Parts: sequence; structure tokens; C-alpha cells
Amino acid sequence: MQNSPKGLGSQSNINDFLESLSKLPLDDQLMISEIIHKRVIEEKRKELANSVKESKEEYLSNKTKRGSVEDFLKDLESE
Repeated sequence: MQNSPKGLGSQSNINDFLESLSKLPLDDQLMISEIIHKRVIEEKRKELANSVKESKEEYLSNKTKRGSVEDFLKDLESE
């Protein structure tokens, strides 16, 4: 399947893929569904790990602030 920018071409590719998928036996469809689900979970894990890593780096380099919830809300109001 070709990579295309998000938009009409992408929607068309998705529809073509789903149409092809619907022609496969049910067991194959289920297997593909499980594979896609596992890949999505893995990507979410990677994103979360990167976010934690960035947060830890910011914390260790003193780019973060400490305070109460009230302090946090005051900072939000002042922005």
C-alpha cells in the first residue's frame, strides 16, 4: 500500500485496504486485526516511554517547577 499525505488519497487507500480485507477468510481477518492491535499498543508504549524520558530529562535539568495545585492553577491563569 502506498503512503500518501493525510486527506482524500489516504481515505481512498484505507477504503481499498478494507475492501481487500473483507474478501479474506474470517480467520485471516481476525489475525490481521490482532496484529494491528498489537502494533498500535507498541506504538503507544513507545510514545509514553519517550514522554517519560523527556519529562525526566526536564526534571533533572531543573526545567520544571514544584508547587501545590493552587500554585499550578495560578501559573495557568497568569499565562
